[in-house]
Amino acid sequence: MRRRIALGLCLVGLTGGAARAQDTPLDEPMPLARGEWQGPYFLLGLGVEGYTGKLAPNLEPGPSYGVVLGYRPNDYLGVEAGYSGGTSNLSITGDSSFGNPDIVRNGGQAALTLGFTPTRIQPYVLGGIGFEQYSVRSGMFYEFIDDTGGYAPVGAGVRFKINPHLTAEVRGSYSFLFGQDFSPVPDKGAGEGRYTGLLMIGGSY
Repeated sequence: MRRRIALGLCLVGLTGGAARAQDTPLDEPMPLARGEWQGPYFLLGLGVEGYTGKLAPNLEPGPSYGVVLGYRPNDYLGVEAGYSGGTSNLSITGDSSFGNPDIVRNGGQAALTLGFTPTRIQPYVLGGIGFEQYSVRSGMFYEFIDDTGGYAPVGAGVRFKINPHLTAEVRGSYSFLFGQDFSPVPDKGAGEGRYTGLLMIGGSY
C-alpha cells in the first residue's frame, strides 16, 4: 500500500515538473512568432546626418537625433509622427566644435512604415513629409541665414524586438529638400538633400 502511495506521489511530481518545464521562463528569448508588432510605440534615436549635392562641400556631417511616436494597426503597417533635429558646421570656418555648431536644424515629420515580415526581426521601408527650421549661429558672415522649409523623407531600416516591450532598430533615410534658401549656394537643384542614419531604442505596448 505504501509503495502504491509513494509511486502515485512520484507520478504527480513528475507530471507537475513536466508542466512547469513547458512554461516559457521570463528570461527566455522570444520566439519568432506572429503578432508582435501591433499597437502603439515610441523611439528615441541618435546618429549622424550630412548633406549631398552642392550643399555637401559647405556643410560638414554632424550629429542627428529624433523622437518618434507611432501606432501599428497590424504587423506590417505603421503610422508615426516625430521630432527630427541635427547640427552642422560650415566647412569654410574650420571650426568643428560639437558644442558650438554653426547651424541647428529642428523639425517635425509624419511618415508611414511598411514591414516585410511579421517576425521578431523585421526589415521595413518608410516615406513621409516634414517641416523644419534652420537656425544659423549669430555673427556668421558667409551668407547662411535662418530659414524654414519642407522635406520628404524616404528610407529603410531593420527593427528587433528584444523582449515583448523593448525594441531597437537601425534606420537610414534620405530627405528631399523642398527649399534650401538658408544656403548661399547658387543654382541649387534636385541633387541637394540630407542623409541620416540613426540607432533607435524604445518601447511598444
